[in-house]
Amino acid sequence: MIKHWSIRAKETNKIHKMLLAADNEWTIRKTAARLDRSYGSVAEDILLASWLETHPRLERFENAYEALRWIRDTKYSIRTRL
Repeated sequence: MIKHWSIRAKETNKIHKMLLAADNEWTIRKTAARLDRSYGSVAEDILLASWLETHPRLERFENAYEALRWIRDTKYSIRTRL
C-alpha cells in the first residue's frame, strides 16, 4: 500500500524539477515559497523522492519520519564503512 507521505514527496519533487527545468536558477527555497511550505519540509520531500527512486521499499514505512530515519541510518552506515 502506498502511503500518503510518499505520494506527497513524489509530487513535491515533480513540481520542483518542473520549475527547475524552466529556470536553472530555481531553488528549493523558491519551491517552498510557491507551495507555501517550509524549506525543510520541501527539502525532506525531495530527499525522500530521490531515495524512493532507488529504494522503493521505503514505502513500507508508516510515515516520512520513519523513512527519513532509515535514510539517515543508511547514510551513516555507508560513511562508517568507508
